[in-house]
Amino acid sequence: NTQAQCGNQGGGRVLIYAESSYVSMDNLDIKDNAYGAFFKGSSGSLGNSTINVLCNAIDTNSYKTTGNFAHTLYLDNNVITTGEGAGITAYDGAIVTATDNTISGASSGSGFGIRDSTLNAHRNTVGPITGYNGFWVYGQSEVAIENNTVQDTAKEPIQIGEYHYRDSGSNYPGPSPNRAYIANNIISNNSGTCNSQMYGGDFPCPAIHVFRSSASILDNTITDNAGDIIRAKGSLINVQRNTADSELGFAGNVS
Repeated sequence: NTQAQCGNQGGGRVLIYAESSYVSMDNLDIKDNAYGAFFKGSSGSLGNSTINVLCNAIDTNSYKTTGNFAHTLYLDNNVITTGEGAGITAYDGAIVTATDNTISGASSGSGFGIRDSTLNAHRNTVGPITGYNGFWVYGQSEVAIENNTVQDTAKEPIQIGEYHYRDSGSNYPGPSPNRAYIANNIISNNSGTCNSQMYGGDFPCPAIHVFRSSASILDNTITDNAGDIIRAKGSLINVQRNTADSELGFAGNVS
């Protein structure tokens, strides 16, 4: 359905919907539709596929269990392009491992959107992202972001914790603890302007922003960055062996 729009009133539907299922999907070409795939309470794999849609490409919600065993959803070697929506989302307890994916577009979204979920992201290429973040992590999430390339994002390449909750008109929840392991990533061309009442209005977007969360930030290479390399507020951080440059910001802005 190429005429539908994103959002609750947009009329768009997903092309692939799986609920309480174990899936194995490979070599798909998903296009000419508003949304791509939605995995609800499901696990398994989707790989080696091309997804080019207007809205979110791959949405995941919760996970499948067998007895007491929680299954993981594996998303590998996919080329994902969206007009407006996020590349990959993991919400409400999803357990996702994403490896070797290429994600771009997202004029009203982020590359990855993670809420109250577990994500292992390895060797993905994220960007250009013209809407918001490369990785947007909030709620009570646990993420490992390793060996990825994040480039040309409109807002922070990596944001851990949601700081806009006090802004006028915001529907974001208040802060809750996230844990992140961020290592061996290449982050480049971050020149966007961020805005929040939390920081008094506009400010150059930092490369990595940690808000009231905990993060280990190790061995990353950050270049062509306009704002702070690392901005952390009310957080517990372990920062070692990163190489970075900043035009207007601090190497570490911690408060």
